[in-house]
Amino acid sequence: MASTQKLYFVVRTDLSEGARVSQCVHAMDSWAHAHGPQLGTVIVYGVKNEAALLGVLPEGGKTAVFREPDLNNEMTAFATDLGPFQLP
Repeated sequence: MASTQKLYFVVRTDLSEGARVSQCVHAMDSWAHAHGPQLGTVIVYGVKNEAALLGVLPEGGKTAVFREPDLNNEMTAFATDLGPFQLP
């Protein structure tokens, strides 16, 4: 059962390409733990750093944040059912 038709990810682009992928997977895992599986469309956006990520974090809807322990628990990505965003 899908929890939403579309799931939007926002990830930091100051991380390597491989790290961005893994942070999105972590955010998906956080989403599944909090809200159940997601079987619909996935859309990924990028922002330049943690401050920008915090700046676009939605206040409503369902959102799951991931903070990377290896980066001093900085927020690296989030998944949300709110979107679309006006981001690259």
